[in-house]
Amino acid sequence: MPEELHGKFTMVVIDPPFITREVWEKYTQAARILLKPEGGLVLGSTIDENEAFMQELLGCQKKAFRPSIPNLVYQYSLYANFESEGLNNPNPEIPPME
Repeated sequence: MPEELHGKFTMVVIDPPFITREVWEKYTQAARILLKPEGGLVLGSTIDENEAFMQELLGCQKKAFRPSIPNLVYQYSLYANFESEGLNNPNPEIPPME
């Protein structure tokens, strides 16, 4: 990443095509480089099975609002390290989380 981008961002959005822990560790490194030194906001999407390491790596918690992607095999969830009224409201087209 270009050095002029280091520490310049208040928020990063991570919507990866790969969902393994090893890949998320790399995304975490990139997010830490890009975010301002006092930290910042992180919003990511991944499968529910990754919930524990989303908390561990990025301090993100699963939110009630979920992306609507009808033709994918897996249902993704959104994870954030901040509170948001919109993210705390489930969307009606997605079945409730268990």
